[in-house]
Amino acid sequence: MLGNRLLTAVLRVLFGGFPVGADAFLKTLLVLNAVVSCIAFIAYFHQNFYAVCGLFTKVKKYAAAAVQHKFAYLICAHDEESVIGNLIDSIKTQNYPQELMRIFVCADNCTDETARIARERGAVVFERASEQKGKSYALDYALKRIMRDYGEECFDAVFIFDADNLLDAEYTAEMNKLFDKGFAVAASYRASKNVRANWVAAGSSYMFYRESALIHHSRAALGLGTYVSGTGFYVSMRLIRELGGWPYHTMTEDIEFSVDCAQKKIKIGYNENAVFYDEQPETMKASCRQRLRWCRGMHECYAKYGVKNLKKTLRAGFSPIKFEMFVHICPLPIFTFLWTIASIALQAIDVYGIGGGRLSQWFLGSALPSAGIAFLVLYLIAVFNAAVVVIRKHRTIPLPLGRQIFYCFTFPIFMAAFLPLSFIALFKKIAWKKVPHTVDARIEEMKDLSAVRNGGRTAVRQERKNIKQLRTQKR
Repeated sequence: MLGNRLLTAVLRVLFGGFPVGADAFLKTLLVLNAVVSCIAFIAYFHQNFYAVCGLFTKVKKYAAAAVQHKFAYLICAHDEESVIGNLIDSIKTQNYPQELMRIFVCADNCTDETARIARERGAVVFERASEQKGKSYALDYALKRIMRDYGEECFDAVFIFDADNLLDAEYTAEMNKLFDKGFAVAASYRASKNVRANWVAAGSSYMFYRESALIHHSRAALGLGTYVSGTGFYVSMRLIRELGGWPYHTMTEDIEFSVDCAQKKIKIGYNENAVFYDEQPETMKASCRQRLRWCRGMHECYAKYGVKNLKKTLRAGFSPIKFEMFVHICPLPIFTFLWTIASIALQAIDVYGIGGGRLSQWFLGSALPSAGIAFLVLYLIAVFNAAVVVIRKHRTIPLPLGRQIFYCFTFPIFMAAFLPLSFIALFKKIAWKKVPHTVDARIEEMKDLSAVRNGGRTAVRQERKNIKQLRTQKR
């Protein structure tokens, strides 16, 4: 009797109470629904808080550095002959003393001209041939080579880049400010090389715009640490030496590194004024292949830090970034989605099977619409996040404003693909496969596109004309 009253009270507070005539099984399902909803709300509240925070906080600017530090630039590349030269050129044109910069390329199991092109551009090239495939092993190999063969150069930190990246001319100077402030690890602003391609590339681009302009931005504005995401970050050589190289070998080695930093209380900085450009997949097949690998890597991280080493994780204590990183790798979205579907099915069985249809009016008029409203709310939340990105960054996204707004509504569809991919990744062993990079663009083209003001056919025609002229000059 007391338990029934307690359940009724809980549900009344959350959803207005039980339907009249509900049996114990249906009541239990509804209470579990309320509990799952509360857990999901608590777990992901910070994501939407950062979106709101991003609307009302300015980009954090750092004072000029007292010292110009010495940096290594490490690029791990597998058959990247079409893009590697452009990245090296953008590094060599940094507004930063060249004597304080050294470029290293790890040509990882390459079968093309990547190594030759990198050498011709002045990079130190390590050629690696190994059965161990994946970026993490290439990073470990190259970092150990740098420490062994170039230790006398006394680099202060090493930048990690993918071969398809391009760097704004002020990138190094801006990141030097963070290193001078004492950050052992720091991330930067990821812009897109090909957001204009189609809705798939735009969806992936908006995902990283959101990560940079909302999550990293808000954490920096609030004085919190953040995480690194694949490329466009530095790690101090002191930390690399302590680690003995790169000991992170899940399929998302960047997130694994970030989780480890959170546990070790290493605060990761962020500078939104340090801009680099990254190529995004342009087909759904390539995007899903990439994201399936990410999902598998997240599960590996969760198994390592949330299951096998749970005691160590708990002993590390609580902090906002530790909580957020735990949520980041936790497969809670899969559980929540599957529970929602299962709950509706079980309610239908109870109403039409056990109950003989007695509560069919409630089921059709309340239970089903509630599930539909929940999915609609999730869609609108994703649209809101994308819209905040557009509000904050529309002047730097090289698209007419109308297309920027349109892609806000396709963004949730792109993100929804993570659910089935994450579920598949739970059971399928994923092998590392290369995502081809084909956007042969120079940093000058990115600057030109950023200068094009959104909207109007004249702007679009001028954008295409400028690109054509730049590519003609390059030939």
